[in-house]
Amino acid sequence: MQDAMQLYRVAIYLRLSKDDGDISFSDTKKSESNSIHNQRELLMSFLKQHPEMELYDEYKDDGWTGTNFERPDFLRMMDDVRAGHVNCVLVKDLSRFGRDYIECGKYIEKIFPQLGIRFIALNDGFDTKSSSSTDSIVIPFKNLINDSYSRDISIKVRSNLEVKRRQGEFISNFAVYGYQKDAENKNHLVIDDYAAGIVRDIFKWAIEGLSPGSIASRLNQLGVLSPMEYKKSQGSKYKSRFKTSTQAKWSHVAVRRILQNEVYTGTLVQGKRTTPNHKTKKFVYKDQNDWVRVEGTHEAIISRPQFDLVQQLLQEDTRASAEKSAVHPYCGRIFCGDCGAPSVRKTATCGEKRYVYYVCGANKADSHVCSKHSIREEALDSAVLVTIQRQIEVALDMDRALSQIEALTWEKAELRKIDANIEVQNQLIQKNNDLRLGIYEDLQSGILSREEFMTLKEEFSARIAAAKLVIEQLNSSKSEIQHGLSRQQSWLSQFREYENVTTITRRLIVSLVERINLYENSEIEVVFRQRDQFSHIMEFLESQKEVDAKKIQVFPKLEVV
Repeated sequence: MQDAMQLYRVAIYLRLSKDDGDISFSDTKKSESNSIHNQRELLMSFLKQHPEMELYDEYKDDGWTGTNFERPDFLRMMDDVRAGHVNCVLVKDLSRFGRDYIECGKYIEKIFPQLGIRFIALNDGFDTKSSSSTDSIVIPFKNLINDSYSRDISIKVRSNLEVKRRQGEFISNFAVYGYQKDAENKNHLVIDDYAAGIVRDIFKWAIEGLSPGSIASRLNQLGVLSPMEYKKSQGSKYKSRFKTSTQAKWSHVAVRRILQNEVYTGTLVQGKRTTPNHKTKKFVYKDQNDWVRVEGTHEAIISRPQFDLVQQLLQEDTRASAEKSAVHPYCGRIFCGDCGAPSVRKTATCGEKRYVYYVCGANKADSHVCSKHSIREEALDSAVLVTIQRQIEVALDMDRALSQIEALTWEKAELRKIDANIEVQNQLIQKNNDLRLGIYEDLQSGILSREEFMTLKEEFSARIAAAKLVIEQLNSSKSEIQHGLSRQQSWLSQFREYENVTTITRRLIVSLVERINLYENSEIEVVFRQRDQFSHIMEFLESQKEVDAKKIQVFPKLEVV
């Protein structure tokens, strides 16, 4: 009788999750019955019928998964339980309490009894105060079913997201800086004009020689909102773990992240990380080969050649001097022509005059290694500029010659050649993979010793790695050509930008020059980035001349009498 009159301070716990599919079924009745409102109404009706129970507080986790117990209001409820404010927990059913079979059992069978907590799952007819041996058998089965249901939903959700990724649909919660979600299709990105302008400036400054840190400082000085603050200003609830102050500022990390993001070329790269299973939110990063990469999913902000150029610049060891924010035009591009060491830029003063010159870096460190190969910067600028101007003239002559032939004929021929070369490299990879697999069998059979096996394995692996590198370079060339095709213009048309160039700039050098070699007597050699393409175009034009010559022989000109 005394137990019947015991007063219970009740915590009603409500939960609704997007992850477990409770609100995504076509069965609207189920969705409606599991809503927070209906859970509350059901539980409050139960309390009115039991005068020995009084409501202490309501705990609600709306939008939180049941696969784990790291939920804010559940944790708050457990704090009140342990503080002695609550001695009864009331839920609609076991699935609202949680969907983890092991954890649910742990709370119901161990934690709550130890704390003297009465637990009621209303629709399941379960009450620890009056539970029987039958309940002790049924309840674990119900928890197991809830767990299995959650696992099944998780598999379906993962499969659905994977399909969306492979179809080139954008599935992240927030659009990357520079884009916004299409109002008519949330899985498609459209350009955000303001932010896209900042992205273009960031890439332009990187090509001009500014480091990510210098770019971040410039953006902060100009008062440009950081990606996080810009999203907040647009009404987004975006949060980042990288924020370290009241108002997030631009940092070298944020700038570098933008410079390395392929999304700005119109390519979606998704599925970089995953979770081991539906019960943990700890992320595991996938191997790069397992990422889902789809080209042409949205409008590009940055051209592919410009993006590839910036990736190359980020890998180079280039630093600006203490008094300058940008590197000098030749930084990372000038070398000794004999020993191959990077050349060093030196400054000397004589009275009021200031002289800048370049010398072999190896000679500067040890004069016995190599000679100075010294050259004044003024003489270098003049020689390099003349060489580039001549190359531009040649390129534009080629461009005009190609324009007289069938439109884009060279590009199409070059793409066929690249595809054929890629196929050869893929066959080489397959062949060496087969050979590598064969030596495992030879090792097991005793035909090869362990030392012979390791030697052959390293050789085959090296061949495979070399072939993959060639394929990567071929794909880069293919992307450049395809970029020209997509804009219906020749690959050579990029030289039109520099047709009337009169000064040396960092952008000019990194765009056209791969390296500059210094030799004795101030002689230089300029190696252009597109030298292979130049060679191929020359061969193509020569072959077209031969074709035209044959046409003239077959169809001689007729004179009209």
